[in-house]
Amino acid sequence: MSKSPDVAEKLLPRPNQVTVTEATAVHRDATDVVWSGRTDPRVEAYAARVLGALRCGPIRISVAHIDSAPAPQSDMDEHYELHVAAGQILLTANSTWGALHGVSTLRQLMSAESTSGEVHIVDHPRFAWRGCMLDVARHFIPLTQLFEVVDGLQLLKMNVLHLHLSDDQGFRFGSLALPKLASVDHYTIEQLQTLVVYAADRGVRIVPELDVPGHVTHWLCAYPQWGSEPANPSQRFGVHLGCLDPTRDEVYVALASLFAEVAQVFPDRYVHVGGDEVNPTWWQRSESIQAFIAERNLHDERGLQNYFFQRVQGILGTLGKQVIGWDEVLHERMPDCVVQNWRGATTRDRALAASRSCIVSAPFYLDLHFAADIHYQFDPHMPQQEWLRMEDALAEDRRLWHIAPALGWTHQWREGAVDLERHPSAEVLGGEACLWSELVDAATLPMRLWSRLPAIAERLWSPADCRDLTDFYRRLEPLLEFPELSCAAHQHRCLQNLGLSDLQIEVVRWLEPTKWYSRLLGAQAMQARLQGAEMPQARPYQVDTPLNRVVDYLLPESLDARQQMREPDLQALADTCDQALAQPWTGIDDDLVSALRATREALALAQQAKIDTQTKARVVSMLEDCYRPYGEYMPALIHHLIDWVSQTP
Repeated sequence: MSKSPDVAEKLLPRPNQVTVTEATAVHRDATDVVWSGRTDPRVEAYAARVLGALRCGPIRISVAHIDSAPAPQSDMDEHYELHVAAGQILLTANSTWGALHGVSTLRQLMSAESTSGEVHIVDHPRFAWRGCMLDVARHFIPLTQLFEVVDGLQLLKMNVLHLHLSDDQGFRFGSLALPKLASVDHYTIEQLQTLVVYAADRGVRIVPELDVPGHVTHWLCAYPQWGSEPANPSQRFGVHLGCLDPTRDEVYVALASLFAEVAQVFPDRYVHVGGDEVNPTWWQRSESIQAFIAERNLHDERGLQNYFFQRVQGILGTLGKQVIGWDEVLHERMPDCVVQNWRGATTRDRALAASRSCIVSAPFYLDLHFAADIHYQFDPHMPQQEWLRMEDALAEDRRLWHIAPALGWTHQWREGAVDLERHPSAEVLGGEACLWSELVDAATLPMRLWSRLPAIAERLWSPADCRDLTDFYRRLEPLLEFPELSCAAHQHRCLQNLGLSDLQIEVVRWLEPTKWYSRLLGAQAMQARLQGAEMPQARPYQVDTPLNRVVDYLLPESLDARQQMREPDLQALADTCDQALAQPWTGIDDDLVSALRATREALALAQQAKIDTQTKARVVSMLEDCYRPYGEYMPALIHHLIDWVSQTP
């Protein structure tokens, strides 16, 4: 037996072990599922949905322990084995959840025209927690779209959907006890219960988050008595001053009612309570709060925040729930909780050294518009010094030159960074991709999510030595053809609705949006950040800013540009660009057209270098001059042209 690259290259995430022996091709008979022992309704339903149309022959399924629990748990057994031969397909699993993963693998495996050889797969996840955090507070995401997200997570073998339900700009949990909290657009309790069941049937847990005591401007507009100062509605992004007042008993009475409802809706053992970016200004200028800190010997505002979380943890503990918080909740007096790391390797290691288990998110922020390969290189178990070196190396990445100084923001938490010894009781539970929604709404969600989430899914499922980027991108392309993950068709429709022709769409796909800081802050604020000056309050984006321009529908990483440069025909690309530029671009940003003209110039330069290799160094320098932001657009094809010219003999 030997590893089969032909089989393995169809599968993402890559399975733990794949072996193949020579045999005849698998028969494409009508699918017939045969159960060994008791049937599993969840697995049966999934197999019926996705395998019947494949005509992949008889399938025998055996599940040792059919889970009768209403939802998967954090310690679920996800192992499975899959044997594909000419006469039969055998799927065995210890549990419902492993069997569901086996069906996903079989679906990918059999989606190709033919599968040769006798294939045996033994598979299980590397990490138990493989999540995706979706911010539905800044921009509301309809329930039907959350169902679609769950379907995509199932195909990627991810098992947690973390819903960030509240923030300064919105509150999406339809509380009956505190009805004034809910935004106009929100999920009713019945809707969320439906989502929980839908996700459970697909092996996905729903973990809710209500962010406290900061990020609560919307809370305080509804119930001003919960804060020490009045709060005004705000549509802007950024860290707000509003905080709950931890000294008021009525705040905890309200939280007890609210979390009791949350516990009834979400059966998962974990509830996320936020705790991030608490601006202490209100607490500092309140005489009563400062007196409270002194009376209870809390020392400072950090101690007050810890006091708050101890009381919140007590509330949730009586409900049978365990607390998760962003890494700011870490405090020497904080009772046991899970720390979600977002500020880098040093905060991860401080949590582990303090006996707090950890969920790693710092390198997996999808809203940063980084390419998949950047996320792919980071590992939740990566040694601290290696992590920090890779963070620093991002400033040298050509694709990030326009925000390079801003990438040093994590340095403020590196003071005293050392590789701390992990407490024996602490572990890295896994990781979670985060998609904050300042620049994401229902229309743009598919483009922002699916082209890069597979990289993180593989990092969390597959063996640690699964590192081949070329291989990853080769497997990514067919994966994105599955309906759950397909963003190309949706993107095409969105761009068509803006009046672009098919030819214009083709070349527009060679562009990318500038990265997060540059887009969200705007040119003035970005320059101020780079100079260390005070940033202006006015930003180009806030909640009610329409996300309906070409830049909003671009993939954060242009896969089209990558594909075009695999075996480039420079003249054909130049001709396509010329033809597209000759068409009218009514109502389109001038910056977009400028980015395409720069791309056309770069193609001409690359052709020159191909003809005369002696000019290569000069051409590379000129190409680098072309590769810069044009407003909010980056000409991604030029990045790949630079690499191609540099490597041309």
